[in-house]
Amino acid sequence: MAHVPESFWDNLLDYIQDRTVIPVIGSELVTVREGDRDVPLYRWVAQRLAADLALPAADLPEDFDLNDVVSLHLRRRGEREELYARIHRMLRNAALTPPESLRALAGIPGFDLFVSLTFDSLLAQALGAAQIVYSPNTVRDLACPKADLQRPVVFHLLGRASASPDYAICDEDLLELMHGMQDKQRQPKMLFDELRGNHLLILGCSFGDWLARFFLRTARSLELSQKRRRWDVLVGDQIAHDAKLALFLESFSSDARVVPLTAAQFVAELARRWQDSHPAAAPIANPEVREAGGDARNIPTGAVFVSYANEDVEAAGRLVEGLRAAGLEVWFDKYALQMGEDWKRSIRRGIERCSLFLPVISRQALSEENRRRFFWWEWNEAADLARGMAPDEVFIVPMAVDDTRIDRAPLPDAFTRAQGKTLLDGKITADVAELLKELVRAFHRRQRAA
Repeated sequence: MAHVPESFWDNLLDYIQDRTVIPVIGSELVTVREGDRDVPLYRWVAQRLAADLALPAADLPEDFDLNDVVSLHLRRRGEREELYARIHRMLRNAALTPPESLRALAGIPGFDLFVSLTFDSLLAQALGAAQIVYSPNTVRDLACPKADLQRPVVFHLLGRASASPDYAICDEDLLELMHGMQDKQRQPKMLFDELRGNHLLILGCSFGDWLARFFLRTARSLELSQKRRRWDVLVGDQIAHDAKLALFLESFSSDARVVPLTAAQFVAELARRWQDSHPAAAPIANPEVREAGGDARNIPTGAVFVSYANEDVEAAGRLVEGLRAAGLEVWFDKYALQMGEDWKRSIRRGIERCSLFLPVISRQALSEENRRRFFWWEWNEAADLARGMAPDEVFIVPMAVDDTRIDRAPLPDAFTRAQGKTLLDGKITADVAELLKELVRAFHRRQRAA
């Protein structure tokens, strides 16, 4: 392993302890397991997409990437718009799991906010974190300053895979997203304030020399030569071998540190050093999931609200994972909470703002001992709200996770009349995922028309 001064590690660990470091995750750190080796996710997607499109191997570079595949498809007069949904389905159907590097990073509890430069949700899965997705056409920002976040948040700065062309799969997409960020009206202001005010740990960013400079300048929001007493640590195989970028930063950006390690090596070493200096802070083996930023007041408009009895938490968790893999935003609370009146008011507002309300139905939930549990309050609130909606608007979609018959269960009338589905153990099926996505799209169409 290349030599890195001990003083560097000591300072970085102190900054992480102070919670003043924001990791920026690039494609080099995101891998998938293929046989007995780890393959970069974007390379894995590129290979499968090229095969699906029947592109001649002779027309692609030897080590082709996703941009090469998209570019060749366009030169052969293919439709670019079809690729976004195709890639989204590919990721959804593969049921990928977070690689060791992301799990190691998630085991360091000194990070509150992560910026993802990739379109997958593997980092959020490793963290059990909320996700915010940037698009120049639909600007979303942090709900509160980083210091006030209750749980980690992953901000997808270049979009997240979906059926819509709102994420970067080629160089032109990247160019347009970067261009959109230059417009102050389309910038996520609170995020950029945090990027400017914290140390940036850029891991595995595969941008070329000039684009890396431009991204760094955009994130800093000021000239690179202007001192700001904040580090920019750049780690990754491509960065380490980019002599021109290293020379530029050495000349014009004294706050930047280029570390000559691969992103995976760096994360492994950082995690080891953190655990050595914080022996009680062991990695979370099974991170808990809580969507949408930490409390009910942060439930974003249009999220899917999953409500369940504590006995069904595992099935509800599997349902949430399936919904997220389908590209849906979910609010899901897996914590024991004090249900005071303030919380009730917040939950009521969240139910009013959500696109769909998914109650998890089971024999346990409907048992005698559960008749006065808080989830029943949520269910009755949703039923009351549904009564005031147009007859053709689908809002409540009950999800039975065992053999309970929804039409015969002692449930509010709005539940028994709804389009209930049976998903044994919470395992979502492709047809149900597509139905829910269409219902969410219909909600957003109504919102735009209002």
